[in-house]
Amino acid sequence: MKKVKEQLSDDVCHDLLFLHAILGCDTTSRVHGIGKAAALKKYANSLHFREQAKVFNSPSTVDDIVVAGENALVSLYGGKPGEKLDGMRYQRYCEKLATNSSQIQPQNLPPTSAAARHHSLRVYLQVKQWKGENEGMSLEDYGWKVTEGQVLPRMSDLPASPESLLQMIRCNCSSDCASARCTCRKHGLECSPACGQCRGTACTNSPIQFDEDDSQDE
Repeated sequence: MKKVKEQLSDDVCHDLLFLHAILGCDTTSRVHGIGKAAALKKYANSLHFREQAKVFNSPSTVDDIVVAGENALVSLYGGKPGEKLDGMRYQRYCEKLATNSSQIQPQNLPPTSAAARHHSLRVYLQVKQWKGENEGMSLEDYGWKVTEGQVLPRMSDLPASPESLLQMIRCNCSSDCASARCTCRKHGLECSPACGQCRGTACTNSPIQFDEDDSQDE
């Protein structure tokens, strides 16, 4: 162990618990596609990343933990200081959308800032537990929730998508959407590109309609 410690250096050993927990351990989620070796390499080459590790090894407020955790994850995903996970996630999604011919897998994208918040709090709690400094710390204040007697990780405090999108109504009419059986028409909505058959353009309930005489003239 002494030889391993000498090879790693005192600084790495001091922050080793954070490096282990941030990328996944028994109580924290694994970060997809990034291994422990990548964290060690980032720690050696990035002063910005090392500064975030200090927050997890000292008494810190929730706000400081959340900021440092997101900064650390941005760094691990190859981002620059000042970037945010949500912006990186959107950019990576657009890049993959432009080049991929298959379905995009969400696990290949950086996590959202909301998910990173609770992950960071669990990392901080785990580091404190390993060091025996967790007295008085509540699980529910650090990324966990208790449901029906079970302790479960709190994944996010935001819905999976905007409420307007979750409640979007679409029809799958095989006719021209003229009757009240059309789900969109029934709720007083125009058909949209999300609709199964008409795609919001080929029916009488479309926001854009063409006069038959005009189409014949063309």
